[in-house]
Amino acid sequence: MARTRRIDASATFTRESLETLLDLVEIRLGHVEIYDREDARELKQLQRTRDQLNGMLGIDNPPSLPPMAERMLHSRSAF
Repeated sequence: MARTRRIDASATFTRESLETLLDLVEIRLGHVEIYDREDARELKQLQRTRDQLNGMLGIDNPPSLPPMAERMLHSRSAF
């Protein structure tokens, strides 16, 4: 999915930029459908990304997965 790259430690994002990224991740989380292991990995990565962005924004209680994604994740737990 994503390439591993070094991030410049001096790079900064505005609060607005972080909120926009968080919105995009949450939109994707709301539309993800899990059909195979790769989809499950993508879901986990999106959750980690959401948690990191929430941490950077100082948000303590991130929202849970949308109900449909939660059901699909648990119904396909054999991945």
